[in-house]
Amino acid sequence: MANGERLYTVKAFSNAPEHAPTGGAVYIVTDLTEAQKDALVAREEEQHPDRWLIADVQD
Repeated sequence: MANGERLYTVKAFSNAPEHAPTGGAVYIVTDLTEAQKDALVAREEEQHPDRWLIADVQD
């Protein structure tokens, strides 16, 4: 962690048929700052409301 800043891993999931082979996983993004995580979540809510996200703080 740079400067004590928390980093996040974000996982996106969807029930869309094209994501069935991956168990619903769409993508995983790692090493996001809190601002980057918040921007990604906001963008996904706007552009892909059918997806759900899990954001975890990295150890």
